Amino acid sequence: MTPGSGRLLQRSRLSSGKNMRVKEYRYAAGKLVRIRREPDSSQDWPPSRWPVSSRRDIAYPALEEGAVLTSMPALLLVAGSVAEAPGHAVTVYVHGDLNFYRVRLSVVGEEKVEVDYSLAGEQQRVKGERTALVVGLQVDPVGTPRGDPEFSLLGLGGQVSILLDEQSGLPLQLRGRAPRIGETEINLVAADIRPSSREQLP
Repeated sequence: MTPGSGRLLQRSRLSSGKNMRVKEYRYAAGKLVRIRREPDSSQDWPPSRWPVSSRRDIAYPALEEGAVLTSMPALLLVAGSVAEAPGHAVTVYVHGDLNFYRVRLSVVGEEKVEVDYSLAGEQQRVKGERTALVVGLQVDPVGTPRGDPEFSLLGLGGQVSILLDEQSGLPLQLRGRAPRIGETEINLVAADIRPSSREQLP
């Protein structure tokens, strides 16, 4: 990604197990190139050198002028920029495998949340109640849908929200719907942050 904006340049995804494969996505000016590689049983090569089994050019849908196309996990970073300005909202686009989504992030509330996580280099865990800003995600598909819906943030879909520590900006909790589980949450258990951010912690 491009530092600061989160704009995608290239990414890859490795799937292991019975059907091992790696998918590469290269983001050019007018299209993205999707390359799929599968292992050759006769060669002990790393995934980046597996033979190409398919290559596909995918045109971008109509995006707003100056729009940023980023990855789904990067929304955790984008949420931090929303929380810096009360009443502010940010709109970005994300790409799954074949589909694109427009995501609007905005602060929708504030609440207390119980935390229990460790910081790298610290002896004691951070425990207790913290004030969190709730950043809500409004997700809308863009362009012609291909296959099943793909949007998820760390495996969660539905009405997704990110709870950020009001002081440090750390994502303390992620809420949404998980397959076969329903509404659930993912809590922060460990973090390694920059010294400038660490100084803001109590």
